[in-house]
Amino acid sequence: MRHLLIITLLLFSAHSFAQKDIELKKKFLGAYKGTIPSYMMDTGEQIIEVSSTDIFVNITDTDITISIGNNALHGTYEVMFEAKDYFLLDVKIDDQLANERILVYKRGKHISRDGMFPQPLAELSKV
Repeated sequence: MRHLLIITLLLFSAHSFAQKDIELKKKFLGAYKGTIPSYMMDTGEQIIEVSSTDIFVNITDTDITISIGNNALHGTYEVMFEAKDYFLLDVKIDDQLANERILVYKRGKHISRDGMFPQPLAELSKV
């Protein structure tokens, strides 16, 4: 009986101290529009310049869509942590090995997308 009480107390305390899921508030959900600046890319044989292109990001309660040019990427996200000024999203795109990172700022109605190398950082504003 004593062991059962100790085990119950340990399980209860471990459960109560577990990290809680962080969710984005409704005001941060929606469509964002921006531009990926032009950048240089080394193909192995030559260095080419990739011109700037528009990017659209749509964040819903459960998933995210990133549209770059004519390509639309769909996936899910998880809020990794909440800082004083922003949320950090870990975005898992379908059929893509590497995850993307998006900062959702709490003020100013804008987000930042950390591009896959060699893409530069893109700033997007809420539409």
